[in-house]
Amino acid sequence: MCACLLFAGHQIAVAQDFSPASQQNQDAWKQCRGNDPDARLISCSRLIDAAKDTSVEIASAYYARGNAYRQKSLFPQALEDYNAAINANPSLSDAYGDRGITLTILGRFAEAIPDFTRVIETYPRMAFAHYNRGLCYELIGLDDLAIEDISTSIDLEPRAEFRFERRATIYFRKHLLDKALADYEAALVINPQYAAALYGRGLIRMRSGDLAAGGTDVAAATHHRPNIAAEMARAGVK
Repeated sequence: MCACLLFAGHQIAVAQDFSPASQQNQDAWKQCRGNDPDARLISCSRLIDAAKDTSVEIASAYYARGNAYRQKSLFPQALEDYNAAINANPSLSDAYGDRGITLTILGRFAEAIPDFTRVIETYPRMAFAHYNRGLCYELIGLDDLAIEDISTSIDLEPRAEFRFERRATIYFRKHLLDKALADYEAALVINPQYAAALYGRGLIRMRSGDLAAGGTDVAAATHHRPNIAAEMARAGVK
């Protein structure tokens, strides 16, 4: 599941400004916004402890520290900071998306859905939010809603092969094999070596009686990813 989830780089394009208006401690804020997670934790914590200005300032420090915690895979701590950031500044849209991602990583899929919905309401064309909400719908068994969201994400970003493969997997489980095959093939147009799509297409070809072509696909998928059969079986493609 986590391999399908969209992380940094697919987040909200118009990032919130979390520089304090006063800029009293430029060095601390530079480190709090930097790339080194350990330095970020130290600087952001100091800014939080010393915060005397606006809720926007403290929300920004919590949000930045939450990102540092997530970068270090300290997901419960990241979640606490995203909660604190949103409580301090409910308009901090980035924090909803990152909290949704963190909740998804923690397996709290139903709780993540409102956060992705909040991002979609603010940025309706944000493909990552549609895709991640669709993923959460899928993981709680709401496949039709998942298809709807993933389809929207495909319309918004049609060059992402994993989106087609994920929708194909849902179609496969629903026994809509023609639609699944079309999506696996669309994924393979973008990335001809995409193991999950090769494997899924191979199974469908074998089911339709084309054992040679299906076997070739499955062999190629296994070559690229030796554990692909077990991974796909867990997703219901078997």
